[in-house]
Amino acid sequence: MYRGALLVIGLSASVPVAAQSGDDVVRLTRLVEAQQAQIARLEARLAAIEGAAARPAADAATIASPASAAPPAALAQARPPAPLGQALPSDAHPPSLEQRLARIERAQRDDGHIDWSKGTPEFTSADGRFSFRPRGRALIDWATTTGSEQPGRNMTATQARSLRLGFEGGIGKHLSYLLEGDFADNEVAIKSAYIAWTTAFMGQQAEFALGNRLNDRGLDGSSGTISVPFVERNFVGQGIIPVRGFFGLGAAARVYGDGWHVGVQVSGDDISNPGNESDGLTIGARAHWNPIRTADWLVHLGLWGFHERIAADAARPSRSIAVGGFFNDNLRILPGTFTGARSGNALGYELGLFRRALWAYGEYGGRRLENIAGTRIDQSAWAVSAGWFLTGENSPYLSRGGVWSRPKVLRPVTSGGRGAIELATRYEELDYSDNATGGRGTALTLGVNWYLNNFVRLQLNAIDWTIANPTQRSGATDHGQTLIGRAQIAF
Repeated sequence: MYRGALLVIGLSASVPVAAQSGDDVVRLTRLVEAQQAQIARLEARLAAIEGAAARPAADAATIASPASAAPPAALAQARPPAPLGQALPSDAHPPSLEQRLARIERAQRDDGHIDWSKGTPEFTSADGRFSFRPRGRALIDWATTTGSEQPGRNMTATQARSLRLGFEGGIGKHLSYLLEGDFADNEVAIKSAYIAWTTAFMGQQAEFALGNRLNDRGLDGSSGTISVPFVERNFVGQGIIPVRGFFGLGAAARVYGDGWHVGVQVSGDDISNPGNESDGLTIGARAHWNPIRTADWLVHLGLWGFHERIAADAARPSRSIAVGGFFNDNLRILPGTFTGARSGNALGYELGLFRRALWAYGEYGGRRLENIAGTRIDQSAWAVSAGWFLTGENSPYLSRGGVWSRPKVLRPVTSGGRGAIELATRYEELDYSDNATGGRGTALTLGVNWYLNNFVRLQLNAIDWTIANPTQRSGATDHGQTLIGRAQIAF
């Protein structure tokens, strides 16, 4: 009886322990099975990625789809046993997950990178030392002019304002390049064509360039047509300009600081100069400063000028200025005749105020020309403008160089939004009348810009203009209105 009692007590004590051990084994078994299933899924996904990298692109999508990913057992192929004494094939013991992932990461580091954020693909080598990106733009205008007393100015037409194609890129950390050709105003021309070296200079970033480059001259004059708020630059940017035009073939240096920059450019004639006379020489400089730059406010101050020695074969020391768009060659402010021009000097001032979606800007420029007989004439222009983004975008001002940029659209149309809508107005005046044969004119512009996304813009400008050209109709003043619409895509 004593032995029987001890046996009963022992069995009673072991039952809970056995039950508890059984529960632990069940939980451990379930955990192992879950981990095995997770590893199997990871193996399948990894095999799909490796297969997509090894097969043609047409098969990659099918391999990578979760529905078609097969488990490792189905992917393995039956192989006959290896003869005795012979090494097993290399895939008899497949590498671990860590080794396979490391192999994929190494392959990705060796591949190049493609970035579409600028609208066209920018190709960058794996080590980041080489880059290449195509550039382009298309500006298509429709315009009509009414109200002029001269019937030839009342016209309706379409025009390709600019069709441009080019490329840019970089070599190493410091060297970059840019080349663009343009069809505009019924002419084909090379625009930007230069190489640049960017480096540190006195603790700031500096850029040194050789080639054909856009002037650094005023806020509008230093900005591209695709960035200014109106269909054309203001009268200061168009009229107070060297003989060589907006671009100069030569050398340029710019130093960029925190909210300021200083630039100097030395150049000869336009890149398309025929080459039958010595070039002229233009030395230009510009500086800008943002004395106030907070999250809400930004103030822009600018100063620029140039001195030019005009080439003997210069046919026109000044250019006629389009008032109602480049489509209407009959509607221009004429500079008059000034023979024997040998030098010119210009000076300009800039003042801008930006507050989030609001901006206001004013600019003045003056130029004095002198000919070989010692006669001097003065030219001047000024413009004031303002704008407001109804959709809340910040004003597209780039403090690095004191130039116009393009807005970052908050809700692009291509993503289901309404785009960015900007209202703008400008009043400007150009005066060539110090020359007895020169004209003068004013223009009031109301504009609306609709940015569908960061690369596409639709514009509408309504211009009320007045001009007086002494050599046309005995100096009679003319007045009228022009309506211009533009479709723009620029990358």
